[in-house]
Amino acid sequence: MNDQIVQRDEKRKRIKRTRRRQILTRLGTGAAVIAGIIVFLLLFQLRDIRVRGNDFLTDSEVSRYIREQGGDGNSLVLLLSTKLGDYPEPPTVESMEFHMVNPWTIRVDVKEKSPAGYARRDEEYVYFDNEGMVLGVTDSQRDGLSLVEGLDVSKAEKGKKLTVQDSSVFEYIVRIQEILGRSGVSPDRIVCDGENLTLYFGNICAELGSGDPQEKAAQLPAILEKLEGQSGTLHLEHYGELTETIRFEKSETTEGSNT
Repeated sequence: MNDQIVQRDEKRKRIKRTRRRQILTRLGTGAAVIAGIIVFLLLFQLRDIRVRGNDFLTDSEVSRYIREQGGDGNSLVLLLSTKLGDYPEPPTVESMEFHMVNPWTIRVDVKEKSPAGYARRDEEYVYFDNEGMVLGVTDSQRDGLSLVEGLDVSKAEKGKKLTVQDSSVFEYIVRIQEILGRSGVSPDRIVCDGENLTLYFGNICAELGSGDPQEKAAQLPAILEKLEGQSGTLHLEHYGELTETIRFEKSETTEGSNT
C-alpha cells in the first residue's frame, strides 16, 4: 500500500517536472522569437538610401518616391519586394535595381528614360522622351539634342506628358535624329506645326510635311552636302507619296531647282 502511494507521488512529481520543462521551453522559444523579431526590426531598419545613375531626378526625389511606396521601414523587406514582386517605377524611369550595402543601407541604380529633344520655356529647358513624357525642366542646355519648337510647354511638369495634336510626332523626332545621326548630321532645330515637321540646318530649311518622315529624312545628308554654303528651302512634303522629286527653293530668288 505504501509502495503504491510512493509510486503515485513520484509519478506526480515527474509530470510536474515535465510540465515545468515544457513551460520553460515554450517561454524560452517565445523569448527567442521575440528577440529575433526585435533584432530583425532594429538591424534591418532602413536608414540610408544611396542613389546612382540618376540624371534629371534628384537623390531626394528618388528616396522620397521609394519611401512613399512603403519602402521606409525594413531594408530586407524592401529588397525582397523589388526582387520578387512587380515594384512600380516613376514614370520617367526605365528601370531601378536595388542592392543591399549593409543591413541598414540600400543602393538604388537608376536608369532614366532617354530624352528625345528639348523645348524652351523662358529661361528654362524642358526635356521630353519619345512619348512626350517630360523628363526634367532645368536651367541648363544639354549637348547632342535638338531644339523642338511649336510645342506647348507652358504647363510642362516632370512626369507628365506634353499635349500635342498628334502624339506620334515624338517618335518621328527620334527616328529623324537616328537616321541623320548615322551620317553625322543633326538639325539645329525642329519645328512642329500640327502634324507637319520642319528641320533647320544652318541656312537650309527642310519641309517634311506630315506622316512618317523616315524616307524623307534619309535623303537629307546627301542633299545637304551638295547645298553647302547655300540658303533656301527643301520641299519634301510629298516625297515618296506623289513624287520622287525634291525641290530646292533658294531664298535669294523666286526660282527653284530640282534634286
